[in-house]
Amino acid sequence: MIKEQNTPWKLAKKRLLRNKIALFGAFLLISILCFTYLGPLFSPYIDDQIDVVMRFKAPSFAHPFGTDRLGHDMMTQIMRGGQVSLAIASLSAIVTLFFGTLVGVFSGYYGKWVDQLLMRFTEFVYVLPLLPMIIAFTAIFAFGVPPIIRMIGTMIIFGFLSFPPLARLIRAEIISLKKLEFIKASELLGISKFSQIFKHLLPNVVGVIVASSTSIIANAILLELTLSFVGMGFPPPTPTWGNLIPNIRGDSMVSSGYYWMWFYPVSFISLTIISINLLGEGLRDALDPKSEGR
Repeated sequence: MIKEQNTPWKLAKKRLLRNKIALFGAFLLISILCFTYLGPLFSPYIDDQIDVVMRFKAPSFAHPFGTDRLGHDMMTQIMRGGQVSLAIASLSAIVTLFFGTLVGVFSGYYGKWVDQLLMRFTEFVYVLPLLPMIIAFTAIFAFGVPPIIRMIGTMIIFGFLSFPPLARLIRAEIISLKKLEFIKASELLGISKFSQIFKHLLPNVVGVIVASSTSIIANAILLELTLSFVGMGFPPPTPTWGNLIPNIRGDSMVSSGYYWMWFYPVSFISLTIISINLLGEGLRDALDPKSEGR
């Protein structure tokens, strides 16, 4: 009987399945995604339906997460808010991955003046003060621009400003891979540069890209929370995990015992970031060939 050959992807899968912490993170993240995106389909409550009679109701069978100051069901608000928060965080991660991969691959492969030019540009972006620039951008477009467009633009800017660390990491990987025999052999065989980059080099840095995407999403969720808390995020009635928390700012809701107004949004943000980080660490170890045999 011919023994089945272990490919790098199969070995990575085995390493990931042996990592119980990463599996727990994946299970937790999938559970949160199912709750967020499938839960509203079964909710009997409408997002923007105001019911003053039901204001500030404690968690109960009818409202497991309680109600807010407008009588909205908090569980439905958290579901809907999670959809927006995770979507714009994913958009930011896509932008970071695009620019980081593009700059890192071409800088590492071509070297010389291309490397110098791209790395100087990367260093310039890297030294820019991230949070002040994001707040300034959001403030400039605070008037006359729909909130959804403003936040999409903000997350795209954040994604762009976050690409330098990923670009440097991918550049280092590409420079290391270029010294290996299979790249030298492809050059001797006359394989085009396009094929060398996209068929031979890029697949070998997918692990770095996938592992980095998790931390990028987590940082984007925290940014949305920060902007919402300082009043520059999505304004009501659009719910997000971030703007559900500022509802308690400046009020006595915490001291008055309305704990559900902040406890559940904070819990979902925390659990999501924890699950993403656990899964990211597991993916980083699984996709790293050097980790085999540890």
